[in-house]
Amino acid sequence: MLRLFDMDREQLIALAEYRDVLETGQFFRKNFWQSEKNKTGIRLNCQVITKYCLEYIEGITVDKLPEYNLKQLKEIFIKNRLSGMLQTVFENDVVEVLKNAYPEEFKIRKLTEWMWSKHGIWDNDKYVIEAVQYMVLKEGIRRVELIPAYDWKRRLLKYNIYNVLSRFNWSIFKLFDFVYPGRFHPADFKYKTKWRTDSTRESYENAYRLMEKVFSENQLGSDEILLLNNTGFRRLGLISMLLTVFDGNPQYAKEFYFYKTVGNSENQKKLQENIRSASARKEDENIKKRLSEVCTGKFIYNLHSNNSVYSFLKRCAKKRGLKINELVEQFGYIYKSSRAEQKALEPKQIWDLRKNGLTYIEIAERLGSNPTTISAMCKKYFGGDPLIPRPIEDYITIQELMDQHRVDHKTIMKLVQQNNFENHVTIRNRYLKKSEIIPSILEYKKQSLHHQALLSRYC
Repeated sequence: MLRLFDMDREQLIALAEYRDVLETGQFFRKNFWQSEKNKTGIRLNCQVITKYCLEYIEGITVDKLPEYNLKQLKEIFIKNRLSGMLQTVFENDVVEVLKNAYPEEFKIRKLTEWMWSKHGIWDNDKYVIEAVQYMVLKEGIRRVELIPAYDWKRRLLKYNIYNVLSRFNWSIFKLFDFVYPGRFHPADFKYKTKWRTDSTRESYENAYRLMEKVFSENQLGSDEILLLNNTGFRRLGLISMLLTVFDGNPQYAKEFYFYKTVGNSENQKKLQENIRSASARKEDENIKKRLSEVCTGKFIYNLHSNNSVYSFLKRCAKKRGLKINELVEQFGYIYKSSRAEQKALEPKQIWDLRKNGLTYIEIAERLGSNPTTISAMCKKYFGGDPLIPRPIEDYITIQELMDQHRVDHKTIMKLVQQNNFENHVTIRNRYLKKSEIIPSILEYKKQSLHHQALLSRYC
């Protein structure tokens, strides 16, 4: 706000002369504006006259300046006889007039949103550099090389200077290359890189530079690069490049990275061979890692107890046309399998031993095997225990007799012993011949007064 008591004698004289010009319609004295042009720093006489014109004549305060564009303000100055000041001192730069009049407001960025807006000042190189450097400073970025890692579209919108990109064909790289010349490459920018350029070769070179940078930062070896797919490119932040430059084909991207060609049949064949080799090497590394988890020294014991490792090795061995022990031996281990070392058992031998009354445990001890294997072989070759009589439908168990005829176990065994009936004892059940035991039970029930008395009492 203009305060008369804060002005010195020279400024008061300049203001009085300006009022005379407005009231009489005369011109400023000769070389009045020329003497102002030769001054450095803030031109105090111009400052007082400008403030008086805006605040007292037009009623425009600092907070109302954003309501006007540069063209409207220029017309106001011309209407109020200040065209000489505008042309001679400030070379028709309205913003410089305002910065001279309100240096503190511009210093504290009170007029930033208005100055860096749609009024066409992006033609001024100095304003572009000032706006961008101010934005970078406010974001707390102290090292220029860190600039490409940020999302500048969002920040340009935040500081209301997004339309500065219109001068640079909406390219963030060109904007920062203008402000910091020679410091960046288009592929350095992580966000919103313009891959489509006037030159296809330039797009490829930009893509190569970005891939080289990203692969180096992530410490990827050649084998890891060869095995990259769409998901891998997406994880590395390269999916935009892949879709735009290489039509979403990772083979083309890898071909250009290794051979600097795209769609070359010979290089594609070489690439496929290298990918197969890299895949085999990766699989070998995985096999070594999984074997080291279950090994004991150089031996692999009881592999079946670890289903995950066993299934993995089985798949790998099948793919290579090998057996598991052969695959394990290729990696310097010795495969110890109980299945491979177990003795071959003869079914006839088991049959004879069981018929002689030996239990499964005794048979296993005699044949150097285990009861589970003996039981499994009996089911496989004989349909069950060899002591079970055949055909099974002609025989019945003790429990079935008790349920059907309401006779206790002791009575049934007494009838068997007295009449010397067939008596087949297996591990789980005792089998009696139906044609012998059932008629005997029926006769017993008919003649036994004790049995009849029990039935009449309890039933």
